Amino acid sequence: MPEAARTPHIDLRLRLRDHRKTAAIIIALREQFGVEAEIVEPDDDVAVNVFATEWYKQTTANMTPGNALNALRWKHQITQAELARKIGSRRQTISAIERGYRPLGLKTAVKIANALNEPLQELFPGGLPLK
Repeated sequence: MPEAARTPHIDLRLRLRDHRKTAAIIIALREQFGVEAEIVEPDDDVAVNVFATEWYKQTTANMTPGNALNALRWKHQITQAELARKIGSRRQTISAIERGYRPLGLKTAVKIANALNEPLQELFPGGLPLK
């Protein structure tokens, strides 16, 4: 005796601002395929700019310049080698700064800020060095 097989659900997601268009698509699917279709309202998740959140501001307040440099590099999707080339330095120097083995000097910080088109303060979340 043949065994009945269930077909899996297929989720089709549409991002339309006009709910009338969404309903029209559901009606067309029902007419064409005779499928049981429903409109599921999206959840309340909203994409936010993490760099503008209070969490990010609190986290960066405790960051070292090396941590800040690493975060900015990731933000700009640039490798240590690419950044080093842009500022006329070596990849090992960028690595040592990020790992905290070498301090981030003001001259180097200015070069990095210019290369990444970021404010200098982004590299010194705890405040600019006085020296």
